[in-house]
Amino acid sequence: MSDSSEDYWFKMLKLNAVGYDQRINQIKQILNEKRGYVFEKPLGEYVIILFSGGMDSTTLTDMVIKEWNSKVILLYFRRDSRNQKWEEKAVDYFHEFYKSRYPQNIVKLVKLEIQIPSRVNKQYLDETRKKIMGLPMRNATMWCNAVTQAVYLSGKYEETIRTILVGSVNEDTHSPESGHLSVLSQSLHTCICLGIWNYQFNAPLMDDSFRPRGFSKSDLVRYARENGIPIEKSRSCFEATEEPCGKCLACQNRIAAFEAANQKEPNYPHETEKKKKPSRI
Repeated sequence: MSDSSEDYWFKMLKLNAVGYDQRINQIKQILNEKRGYVFEKPLGEYVIILFSGGMDSTTLTDMVIKEWNSKVILLYFRRDSRNQKWEEKAVDYFHEFYKSRYPQNIVKLVKLEIQIPSRVNKQYLDETRKKIMGLPMRNATMWCNAVTQAVYLSGKYEETIRTILVGSVNEDTHSPESGHLSVLSQSLHTCICLGIWNYQFNAPLMDDSFRPRGFSKSDLVRYARENGIPIEKSRSCFEATEEPCGKCLACQNRIAAFEAANQKEPNYPHETEKKKKPSRI
C-alpha cells in the first residue's frame, strides 16, 4: 500500500521538478525537427479556447482577439462540478460580452456535457493525494476532448483548426497538471495520436506569446481594469453557492491577486457580515 501522507505527495512534486527544463527542451526539439516550430501565433486563424468563466480564460480571450485577430470558439465543459451553475453563468455572461465587443471574432460557444473526472470508483481516491496533486488527469481529459472538437469543427467551418489555448498563468508554470511541460506534452501527444504535426496546444499567458515573462493573476486583474473587462463577473470559487465562499483555494488565489494589483473587488460574504448588536434585556 502506498504512503498517503502529505510528505509523500510533496516528495512526488519535488521529484517531478527534477530535470523539468530538460524535458521541456527535449519536446521542443522534437517539435522543431518535425515541423520547424514549437508554437506559431494563429494570426487571423480559428482557435479553440478552453473557457471556464474564470479570470484567466476570460482575459485570455480578449488578448487573443486583440493581439492576433483570431476567430475564437469558446469551449466550456459541463463536467458535473458542484460550482457548475455559477461557473456557467459567468461563461454565458462573457460569451455575450465578447460577442458584443468583437462580433467578427467570436464564432461560437460550445458546451460539452462530460463528467470529469468520472465518479466511478472515485470513493477510493486518496484525499491527501487529491489535496496535493489535484484530481487525476482532469485537465488532460478536457484537453483531449478539445482536440476532438478541433477536428470536428474544422469540417464544419471548412478551416483547419490547429490551435487550442488554455489559461494557465505564471503561477502554474511548474504544475504537473497545467504547467508548461504538460501543455507542451499535449501538443506532442496530439500530433502523434492524430498523425498530423500542425496541431498545437499553448498557454499564452504563461510564456512570452504576448509579452516577456508572461502574466500573473494580479497582472490579469490590472489588464482587465485597463481594458474595460468586468472581471468581477468572472467565477473562481469551487463551492456551490451564488456568492463566492472566500475560503477555498480558488477564492484565496483570487483575493491575493486583487490585493497584489491594488484593486478592489466586491466583498465576499464572510467579510461583510455585521456583528449583531447585543439584545437589550
